[in-house]
Amino acid sequence: MTTFEPRPFPFGIGIYSFWDAARYIGATSRDVRRWIRAYSPSPRAGNPIPLWDSQLLEWRRRGVGFRDLVELRFVRAMRAEGVTLPVIRRVLQLGRESLRTPYPITCDRFREIGKQIFLEALATEGITHARFDDVARRRVLRIVAGTHLRRGIELNAQDQATRWFPLPRSQVVVLDPDRRAGDPILTDSGVPTVAIAAAYKADKEDARFVAWQYEITEADVRAAVHFETRWCSA
Repeated sequence: MTTFEPRPFPFGIGIYSFWDAARYIGATSRDVRRWIRAYSPSPRAGNPIPLWDSQLLEWRRRGVGFRDLVELRFVRAMRAEGVTLPVIRRVLQLGRESLRTPYPITCDRFREIGKQIFLEALATEGITHARFDDVARRRVLRIVAGTHLRRGIELNAQDQATRWFPLPRSQVVVLDPDRRAGDPILTDSGVPTVAIAAAYKADKEDARFVAWQYEITEADVRAAVHFETRWCSA
């Protein structure tokens, strides 16, 4: 009888449930499940073709990895502007072929070719001007070739995402696959933001007391609470 022996899960990939991944990027868990192929003991026939395979698929783990999560932010932003999944799939395909990397849109190099690739993807999929006007095109081009979604993403020498600081103009909160499996934490202390937010609620929103409990600053408490209760709910 053949039995499945799970491989040791490697350090530094990050692991996120569909629900958490959706919360962090402003999507729904249903969307994330549609966009990415992840492990399922009983895959359903007839599901839409996903955009790529999850980092966790090889280890038969449900959910997504850190680089999946960062790339999914761009997918969510394009979908919010009305870009169809076939066009996004084509953008990803052309980006992978050009940059020879599984997560092309996150790369800083993609900014140089993003406009050309997006317009080529539209033409290939037969998207006419009437269906996608100039205003919408400009908004999407800012997503694929601009800096807005790239702010807070730290890249290594290979142009791969290694850390994500999700709060605008702040490095107090970080998602780092090398720390606590990528869970959102305070950068300096490593305390999970979810724990701080729970303590803040339980202690009647007394930031000073929570800061004393965790030996952090009140500013740290407020940043963690902001991330968990406002930013993730946006």
